[in-house]
This record gives sequence, C-alpha cells and structure tokens, in this order.
Amino acid sequence: MSIRSILLALIILGVAGPALAQNKDKPQSNPQIEEAERLHKAGYNFFIERDYQKALDSFLKELPLRIAANDTRGEAWALNQIGESYLSLNAAQEALNNYSQALPLFRQVKDTHGEARTLHALSTCYMALGNHAQALKHLKEALPLVRASEDRQWEGMILGDIAFTYLQLGEKDQAFEFLSNRLAYERKHQNQIGEAEALKSMGVAYESAGDKKKAVESYKQALSIYFKISRTTESEYLKSTIRELREIVSKLER
Repeated sequence: MSIRSILLALIILGVAGPALAQNKDKPQSNPQIEEAERLHKAGYNFFIERDYQKALDSFLKELPLRIAANDTRGEAWALNQIGESYLSLNAAQEALNNYSQALPLFRQVKDTHGEARTLHALSTCYMALGNHAQALKHLKEALPLVRASEDRQWEGMILGDIAFTYLQLGEKDQAFEFLSNRLAYERKHQNQIGEAEALKSMGVAYESAGDKKKAVESYKQALSIYFKISRTTESEYLKSTIRELREIVSKLER
C-alpha cells in the first residue's frame, strides 16, 4: 500500500489532511502568533490545493514563530502539519521525525485529539517504512483516545488499520477478528464508506489466505457500496478504487 493511497483513504474519512485553527488558547495580540496563524492558514490552503511543497514551506516558516512565542500547542500542530506535508510528498522518514517531535508536546498540553491524530499518523509512517510492529504499537495507543473522542469514522479506520497491520505481520486470525469488528462497527453506525473499506480489506485478507471465493464476495459487496457513493460524491479515490477492484475481481474469476 502506497503512502498516497493510505492518505487518500484517510482524507476521505476526514481523519487526515491539514488542521486549521486548532490552537484555541493562543494570545490574540502577539504579532508572532498572528503571523504564525497567517502562515498556517496559507499552508492549509496550499495543502487543500494539493501543492504540498508550498504547504510544507508555509508550515516550516510557521514553526520558529510558534517556538519564539512559547506557543507549545501551536508548535505541536505546526510539527504535525509539517509531518502531514512530508508524508504527502512521499517522504515518510522526514514525516516520522516531525510527528515524533509533535507527540510529546501534545501530551504536555493534554491535547488528546492532537495526540491521537499524531499516533495515527506515526502508524502510517511506520507502515510506509515497513515497520509494522511499530505501526501496531502506535495504533493500539491511539485506539482508546479515539474511542474517548466518539469519532465514529475515525474509530472504524483505526480498527481497520490494526487489522491490516496484523495481516502484514502474518497474524491472520487477529486480522480477521479486527476486520469483523470493524465491519460490524461501520454497519451499526451506518457509515457506508467505512463499510466499503472494511469489505475491501476483508477481500484482501481472504485473498491472502487463499480463499478466492470469499475474497470475490467481499470485493463485490465493497464495489456495490462504492458505486452507490460515487453517484453523489466526486472523488479520484473512489474512481481509482472502483477501477482497482474491478480488475481484481476480473482476475480472480478467470
């Protein structure tokens, strides 16, 4: 799984991409903070426009201003967004370095949302770097924080990522357990995109286990939901996923 495909899935679910106006306790009349906010908003806009290098440049300029103003929460979010930009530029190690600096700052200011987001991002970096044991460790740390936030879409994604990581580690029983948990969770909360992602992941797991019949069944169920969503939502991720699943199903049915 590429960094870009992981990020696209996360952004569709609303748990990745740039963060805006997260620093709620900043001084309002500090010129350094005001300039930092301007740069942060500029970086946010560049990121939304997929100009990740310009987004990175803005967030890198923001960081020293946050540090000079002793704005710990703002510093943590700047580092988080630097990591997000590096990850989008396929520079997983650089992203990892910045996320690792952000994590203790979020813990210092007791920002559990920032902490959970950064733990999840760190797991994405470790997945991209092939260190699935570390990815699993960070996902398990993030899960209780996400559950406490009652973010239904995000919790489902974490359950799916844990399952995917177990699959990469060759622990198929654990993978199927978490995939089943995710599918039940998404259906309970009527989250169609999450249900489709869970079914797609189950197809991958069944294919990996050599059960082509169940893999095709899962892929077809996922395709049906993706098609339904694509009628009302325009997305490159949806288009590429539908195209990819069609090819996989065709190959497995030969």
